[in-house]
Amino acid sequence: LASAPPIAAASSKHDAIPLDQYGMIMVHDAASGYLDTSNIITNEVYDWTRTQTMPNKSAADLLTCGARSFDWRPSYKETKLQAHHGDVTIEHDFSDSLDEILGWAASHPEELVIMHVWDCISDDSGDCTTEALKQLNSRGLNVVDDCNKLMNITVGDAKALAKNPTSPGLVLPIMPTTGNSGGQACSAENYDASIACWGTKSFTSRTRSAPTATATAPTVFDCIEDSNIDPNAPYKTLSSPQKTAVSACVEKYQDAPAPPNLQALFTYSCWDDSSSKSTPVDQMTAYMDKVSQAGPDQGSSNTPLYQIQALWEESTASVVIGELHLSSLVEDEAKSKLNALTASYINADRFPNLNYVEVNNVCDGGPELLAALSTFNDKHVNARK
Repeated sequence: LASAPPIAAASSKHDAIPLDQYGMIMVHDAASGYLDTSNIITNEVYDWTRTQTMPNKSAADLLTCGARSFDWRPSYKETKLQAHHGDVTIEHDFSDSLDEILGWAASHPEELVIMHVWDCISDDSGDCTTEALKQLNSRGLNVVDDCNKLMNITVGDAKALAKNPTSPGLVLPIMPTTGNSGGQACSAENYDASIACWGTKSFTSRTRSAPTATATAPTVFDCIEDSNIDPNAPYKTLSSPQKTAVSACVEKYQDAPAPPNLQALFTYSCWDDSSSKSTPVDQMTAYMDKVSQAGPDQGSSNTPLYQIQALWEESTASVVIGELHLSSLVEDEAKSKLNALTASYINADRFPNLNYVEVNNVCDGGPELLAALSTFNDKHVNARK
């Protein structure tokens, strides 16, 4: 964070821009940045759960790196309101996260910060939605509880909603509990599970050919299938025991005396130094072009805002290949330079429409991406004159 370039303050000249046409950085699974991947037992699961880094273990780190919108997923278990990614609990109190965000906002009173609070899960100890609303209301925040309230509003309108009489700053939580709700708390996610960093061959059971595979050295994917896990399943849908089983198969494969040739298990990589990077990069670029061309009209009263997910998705198979390369979600972004590529596309005027640009690892290239979006928003203002 210390080496990050300075971030220009938001300008009121953007206030007339429709909110669904205002370019902002959204951080994917923001609270996962609190996870500690140094734990030997859980590091492999966390490597494919943690999407952000927080050098100071504070949500303010993400804002300093350029984030202006949060994908936030609370969890209420054993009377503790914390966060989660899938079934992985993130042990950091929601109240502390709010204080971190509000503290940053108080120091940057012109910056609009939007929290999309959704996927609130509970055990029998209480109701997650009720407890999250208590925390938000206790700080005087004006919670948007109906997506209809976001229809056809401007940036200035959103700032007016975010004004808090009890504390400075502009923090707007969106947590639909009445009326219309949809997507990720009123935002169309435009999720495409097929766009992964690592591309794999077909995983038809027992039909793969690997040059050095033998009866005593079955492939890692046979091991996974023997655990009743589909290698093509989205990794985020697996339970914690299933994720642990996947990691165990990878470790078994790595320790095998005569493992199959790794090249037989993958066809491409997104890493910038890979000779095959054009395949996933072209897929990502085509996806971003498609969403941008569709623009804000794709929204509805349920999802008046929308995202371009400028991040690598993960299937179970792609996670396996990534683990074999000692990678992670954060590492895949860094080694592919995806955030920098996205900023270069914006600077080149590639995208006619933008709203949320959702990223992993915002502290890698986030300030440059924020600057590119600020220029994009400036051009939008000039085009309306």
